[in-house]
Amino acid sequence: MSDAQRPDDAQERQAAPSSDLEAILGQLTVEEIRFLIARSETTTDKDAAKAAGLNPGGVRCWDIERKELVRQALLLMAQDGLVTALHLRRRNLAKAMAVKVKGLDSGDERVAQSVATEVIEWELGRATQRNENKNEHSGDVHLSWGDDDILSETTQEPGGGQAQ
Repeated sequence: MSDAQRPDDAQERQAAPSSDLEAILGQLTVEEIRFLIARSETTTDKDAAKAAGLNPGGVRCWDIERKELVRQALLLMAQDGLVTALHLRRRNLAKAMAVKVKGLDSGDERVAQSVATEVIEWELGRATQRNENKNEHSGDVHLSWGDDDILSETTQEPGGGQAQ
Protein backbone atom coordinates (compact mmCIF):
# COMPACT_ATOMS: atom_id res chain seq x y z
CA MET A 1 0.00 0.00 0.00
CA SER A 2 1.45 3.38 -0.93
CA ASP A 3 1.66 6.28 1.49
CA ALA A 4 -1.11 8.04 -0.46
CA GLN A 5 -3.50 5.10 0.11
CA ARG A 6 -2.61 4.49 3.79
CA PRO A 7 -4.89 6.21 6.33
CA ASP A 8 -2.96 8.31 8.79
CA ASP A 9 -2.37 6.99 12.31
CA ALA A 10 -4.78 9.49 13.90
CA GLN A 11 -7.66 8.21 11.75
CA GLU A 12 -6.87 4.60 12.64
CA ARG A 13 -6.66 5.36 16.37
CA GLN A 14 -9.94 7.27 16.23
CA ALA A 15 -11.85 4.57 14.30
CA ALA A 16 -10.63 1.58 16.36
CA PRO A 17 -12.07 2.57 19.78
CA SER A 18 -15.48 3.29 18.27
CA SER A 19 -15.73 -0.09 16.56
CA ASP A 20 -14.29 -1.87 19.62
CA LEU A 21 -16.82 -0.16 21.87
CA GLU A 22 -19.70 -1.02 19.57
CA ALA A 23 -18.59 -4.66 19.55
CA ILE A 24 -18.43 -4.80 23.35
CA LEU A 25 -21.76 -3.00 23.83
CA GLY A 26 -23.35 -5.53 21.50
CA GLN A 27 -22.29 -8.31 23.89
CA LEU A 28 -23.61 -6.67 27.07
CA THR A 29 -27.07 -7.10 28.55
CA VAL A 30 -29.35 -4.12 29.18
CA GLU A 31 -28.60 -4.40 32.92
CA GLU A 32 -24.85 -4.36 32.25
CA ILE A 33 -25.19 -1.29 30.04
CA ARG A 34 -27.26 0.48 32.72
CA PHE A 35 -24.54 -0.37 35.24
CA LEU A 36 -21.87 0.82 32.81
CA ILE A 37 -23.52 4.20 32.34
CA ALA A 38 -24.06 4.61 36.08
CA ARG A 39 -20.45 3.54 36.74
CA SER A 40 -19.17 6.28 34.46
CA GLU A 41 -20.92 8.81 36.72
CA THR A 42 -20.05 7.35 40.15
CA THR A 43 -16.89 6.47 42.05
CA THR A 44 -17.69 2.93 43.23
CA ASP A 45 -19.29 -0.22 41.82
CA LYS A 46 -21.70 -0.26 44.76
CA ASP A 47 -22.95 3.28 44.03
CA ALA A 48 -23.24 2.45 40.32
CA ALA A 49 -25.27 -0.70 41.04
CA LYS A 50 -27.66 1.27 43.26
CA ALA A 51 -27.97 4.06 40.68
CA ALA A 52 -28.75 1.48 37.97
CA GLY A 53 -31.39 -0.18 40.15
CA LEU A 54 -29.32 -3.35 40.55
CA ASN A 55 -28.37 -5.36 43.63
CA PRO A 56 -24.72 -4.56 44.45
CA GLY A 57 -24.20 -8.17 45.59
CA GLY A 58 -25.46 -9.39 42.22
CA VAL A 59 -23.01 -7.19 40.38
CA ARG A 60 -20.15 -8.54 42.51
CA CYS A 61 -21.20 -12.07 41.48
CA TRP A 62 -20.94 -11.42 37.73
CA ASP A 63 -18.44 -13.84 36.21
CA ILE A 64 -14.94 -12.59 35.47
CA GLU A 65 -15.49 -12.41 31.69
CA ARG A 66 -18.56 -10.16 32.12
CA LYS A 67 -16.69 -7.90 34.54
CA GLU A 68 -13.80 -7.63 32.08
CA LEU A 69 -16.15 -6.70 29.22
CA VAL A 70 -17.73 -3.99 31.38
CA ARG A 71 -14.28 -2.73 32.40
CA GLN A 72 -13.12 -2.55 28.77
CA ALA A 73 -16.33 -0.79 27.74
CA LEU A 74 -15.89 1.73 30.55
CA LEU A 75 -12.39 2.57 29.36
CA LEU A 76 -13.51 2.92 25.74
CA MET A 77 -16.59 4.89 26.76
CA ALA A 78 -14.37 7.48 28.35
CA GLN A 79 -12.82 7.93 24.90
CA ASP A 80 -16.06 7.94 22.87
CA GLY A 81 -19.34 8.76 24.60
CA LEU A 82 -21.08 9.36 21.27
CA VAL A 83 -20.80 5.70 20.26
CA THR A 84 -22.43 4.70 23.55
CA ALA A 85 -25.29 7.14 23.06
CA LEU A 86 -25.92 5.98 19.48
CA HIS A 87 -25.84 2.34 20.53
CA LEU A 88 -28.39 2.98 23.28
CA ARG A 89 -30.60 4.90 20.87
CA ARG A 90 -30.59 2.06 18.34
CA ARG A 91 -31.23 -0.54 21.03
CA ASN A 92 -34.22 1.35 22.39
CA LEU A 93 -35.77 2.58 19.15
CA ALA A 94 -38.24 -0.32 18.87
CA LYS A 95 -39.28 0.10 22.50
CA ALA A 96 -39.81 3.84 22.02
CA MET A 97 -41.83 3.26 18.86
CA ALA A 98 -44.01 0.72 20.67
CA VAL A 99 -44.78 3.30 23.35
CA LYS A 100 -45.53 5.96 20.73
CA VAL A 101 -47.77 3.71 18.62
CA LYS A 102 -49.63 2.58 21.75
CA GLY A 103 -50.93 6.13 21.87
CA LEU A 104 -53.02 5.36 18.77
CA ASP A 105 -55.23 3.20 20.99
CA SER A 106 -55.66 5.89 23.63
CA GLY A 107 -59.16 6.50 24.94
CA ASP A 108 -58.48 10.23 24.64
CA GLU A 109 -59.28 11.21 21.04
CA ARG A 110 -56.87 14.18 21.16
CA VAL A 111 -53.97 11.93 22.13
CA ALA A 112 -54.81 9.38 19.43
CA GLN A 113 -55.13 12.14 16.79
CA SER A 114 -51.84 13.71 17.85
CA VAL A 115 -49.98 10.39 17.67
CA ALA A 116 -51.58 9.56 14.31
CA THR A 117 -50.48 12.91 12.89
CA GLU A 118 -46.97 12.44 14.23
CA VAL A 119 -46.61 8.94 12.75
CA ILE A 120 -47.98 10.07 9.38
CA GLU A 121 -45.62 13.05 9.29
CA TRP A 122 -42.63 10.81 10.09
CA GLU A 123 -43.45 8.65 7.08
CA LEU A 124 -44.84 11.16 4.59
CA GLY A 125 -43.50 14.49 5.79
CA ARG A 126 -45.53 17.49 6.82
CA ALA A 127 -48.43 18.55 4.65
CA THR A 128 -47.79 21.65 2.57
CA GLN A 129 -49.38 24.65 4.23
CA ARG A 130 -50.41 27.75 2.33
CA ASN A 131 -49.00 30.89 3.86
CA GLU A 132 -50.68 34.16 2.91
CA ASN A 133 -49.17 37.30 4.34
CA LYS A 134 -51.36 40.20 3.31
CA ASN A 135 -51.21 43.77 4.52
CA GLU A 136 -51.93 47.24 3.20
CA HIS A 137 -48.88 47.02 0.95
CA SER A 138 -49.82 43.69 -0.66
CA GLY A 139 -51.03 43.45 -4.23
CA ASP A 140 -49.65 44.63 -7.56
CA VAL A 141 -46.13 45.90 -7.82
CA HIS A 142 -45.72 49.35 -9.40
CA LEU A 143 -42.31 50.48 -10.52
CA SER A 144 -41.42 54.11 -10.76
CA TRP A 145 -38.16 55.86 -11.55
CA GLY A 146 -39.32 59.24 -10.35
CA ASP A 147 -39.45 60.78 -13.84
CA ASP A 148 -42.58 59.74 -15.73
CA ASP A 149 -41.38 61.63 -18.86
CA ILE A 150 -38.76 58.95 -19.51
CA LEU A 151 -41.48 56.45 -20.38
CA SER A 152 -43.66 58.80 -22.40
CA GLU A 153 -43.97 58.43 -26.17
CA THR A 154 -42.35 61.75 -26.80
CA THR A 155 -38.92 62.76 -25.66
CA GLN A 156 -37.54 66.19 -25.19
CA GLU A 157 -34.84 67.34 -27.61
CA PRO A 158 -31.86 69.27 -26.44
CA GLY A 159 -32.78 72.92 -26.53
CA GLY A 160 -36.33 72.40 -25.25
CA GLY A 161 -38.17 71.16 -28.35
CA GLN A 162 -40.05 67.89 -28.52
CA ALA A 163 -39.27 65.10 -30.91
CA GLN A 164 -42.02 62.84 -32.21
